[in-house]
Amino acid sequence: MPHLLHRLKLAILLIAVITLLGTLGYRIAGLSWMDALYQTVVTISTVGYNDLSEGLGVRFFTIIMIGVGTVSIAVLISLITGSVVENQLRDIFGRRRLEKTLRTIEDHVIICGYGRLGRTIAGELARKGIPFVVIEEDPTRADYAREHDVIAVQADATEEETLTDAGIARARGLLTTLGSDAANVYVTLTAKQMHRELKVVAIALDDGARNKLRAAGADDVVSPYVIGGTWMAQSIASPTAADFLKMATGMNPMNFYMDEQRVGARSTLRDKRLMDTPIRRDFGVIVVAVRKSDGSIKTNPSPEMELHEGDVLVSLGEREKLDALKGLAEVGA
Repeated sequence: MPHLLHRLKLAILLIAVITLLGTLGYRIAGLSWMDALYQTVVTISTVGYNDLSEGLGVRFFTIIMIGVGTVSIAVLISLITGSVVENQLRDIFGRRRLEKTLRTIEDHVIICGYGRLGRTIAGELARKGIPFVVIEEDPTRADYAREHDVIAVQADATEEETLTDAGIARARGLLTTLGSDAANVYVTLTAKQMHRELKVVAIALDDGARNKLRAAGADDVVSPYVIGGTWMAQSIASPTAADFLKMATGMNPMNFYMDEQRVGARSTLRDKRLMDTPIRRDFGVIVVAVRKSDGSIKTNPSPEMELHEGDVLVSLGEREKLDALKGLAEVGA
């Protein structure tokens, strides 16, 4: 659509310039301003009704105007027609490409809603390299997502067919950030009925919605107002602690973050004590907690703790170092 508008503006500008030049030409030839404009319009449109031109020079000028006008009108029509066809073809191939992607994508996250919160979530998942699909009913937001290379389905997230199209059967999780608690409850309920093992995280705009979302099957419920208010209070009451908490989400002015790394089957960290790994020595990363494969969480782990496959490290460090450590933990050196 932007390309069509741009081309249309250029074509209209071309017609306007030709009309202006033609009017000036006929005015110089002796016609009044109104007659000059009239003569120009009927000439470039090839209507030729009630020709006012007189004299050989004026008629020669009219011949030139007819040629220029005919070409200009043809250009205008071709630009509009070409843009319309181009947009239609782009839509057709875009839908086919989207359908093909949705048929093959797996182990992804479904984001319901692409408002401010949805865009923030998408950016974070993209930074972590986690595939995701956005469901957004608003066409403007859906187009905005696609313009930023986001896989977006323009549809109602509360519909089972929409969730099926988004590959819910192969998804690892669903995040619902719709603008009403009722819609988030319905999406959660529908998603859990379709895929009971799916992890669902929902936002609660009102405190009373938390229990409803839990009852609908949400694994985690986030209240942005509660979290935001708590952090604002912490920033005044305990600023150092607040800065530490912000590391977990990257909301800090320093290049220092909190992230997690899972020990894989081929990792060189497997079956080694923390003190024998290069985590602190080579990466400068601090391990603040370890979730063992049995689900237990060990905070401030001892250097003697042995790491095993499936253990998840919770670490603090620079972003680049944490990303490098994630690769080491998953596949080894």
